[in-house]
Amino acid sequence: MYGKVKKLVSGLCLVAMFMLTFAQAAFASDQPVQLISANLYIYKFGYVGFSGKVDVSNLSPQKNVTIHYTPGDGTWYDTDASYEGPAEAGHEKWGFSISTNSMNNTHPELANAETIQFAIKYEVNGQTYWDNNNGHNYSVSRYTESSTILGKPNVLRSYDEISQDTFLGGVYVKNLGFSKQVKIKYTTDNWATTKEADASFSMPANSDDSVEAWHFTVDHIAPSVSQIKYAISYTVNGQTYWDNNYGQNYTVSR
Repeated sequence: MYGKVKKLVSGLCLVAMFMLTFAQAAFASDQPVQLISANLYIYKFGYVGFSGKVDVSNLSPQKNVTIHYTPGDGTWYDTDASYEGPAEAGHEKWGFSISTNSMNNTHPELANAETIQFAIKYEVNGQTYWDNNNGHNYSVSRYTESSTILGKPNVLRSYDEISQDTFLGGVYVKNLGFSKQVKIKYTTDNWATTKEADASFSMPANSDDSVEAWHFTVDHIAPSVSQIKYAISYTVNGQTYWDNNYGQNYTVSR
């Protein structure tokens, strides 16, 4: 009897250990805070800017998102991110943007920054979560006039506009393979009909070629079209990734 009880207890312990291990693994795979994108850029008037987007799990209405960064001067600085809107189910998008300004000398630490290293701190429910790029910190460096990195997404809209009879825009993609295809799926009549347009490679988006900038141009948009809705697909290594604005699609108006 003792042996049976001992085996039963041992079995329960193994089950408990397995459940604990599984719970730990499940928690480890859940990332409450993740970088979406970050950008280091130089304005045409010489101002330097550092901005980005962050994805957080909506664990409570009360939360703080902070960017912890250093421009390489030996000092770490903090800047707050602010809520921008809902993301995918149960998530929110937050954004941050700081820059130098010759009039009031804001953020002078950015003026001579060649590379900015940073991590993201998320405080909620008495807990602090970090996205520090798996312990390596994120890094964005000057590259021509602008340098962009992507975190969570593999494809991300950059800009869009309708200019006279032309619909044009830009896309960022992670450089996951040499052969890739970027397409725009769009509608001019609220999805009654759809069309596709190919995007073309424009240039590397940063110094290490981890992100590429692509662009698209659609001519002969009818004067009667006042609004275009669209989503972006990115196919590489046999996989297709989408940026459809968290299921809402993008909308651009004249």
